[in-house]
Amino acid sequence: MENKSDTRDNISGLEDQVGHLLRRVFHKARDRMKQKIKFTGLSPMQTSAMTALKLKGPTSQNKLGRRIGMEPSNVHGLVDRLVKKGMISSTQTKEGLGYHILNLTEEGEKIVEAVIPLGAEASKETLLPLTNEEQKKFLGYLRRLL
Repeated sequence: MENKSDTRDNISGLEDQVGHLLRRVFHKARDRMKQKIKFTGLSPMQTSAMTALKLKGPTSQNKLGRRIGMEPSNVHGLVDRLVKKGMISSTQTKEGLGYHILNLTEEGEKIVEAVIPLGAEASKETLLPLTNEEQKKFLGYLRRLL
């Protein structure tokens, strides 16, 4: 039997605010993904960057940040951590000292091959309360809001 104080504790007054609801769903989705990729020692955002490199090919740090929707000020740290872990390489180009092309290393390729299906599983589990038709509509709505 549910305790009334438990119900009150779960009510924030923000249940109709889009940002609040999206944040809570995001946390559930991220936590699912974290559990699935725990064996890699990587964060969901790091695996997102690696997945983008796998699916879209080598790119600059700036473009990678745009691809994964990450603030430019945070991309540098993410890239540094992935380089230190041996997951990606950063090669300076002829365009200048500050211009580098990022690519997956052999180890990064192996990890991302294992992670991509896990991301699909995590998404599927997050959307499980919705019917197939509702899932398609929901994803379409989210894309429209971007």
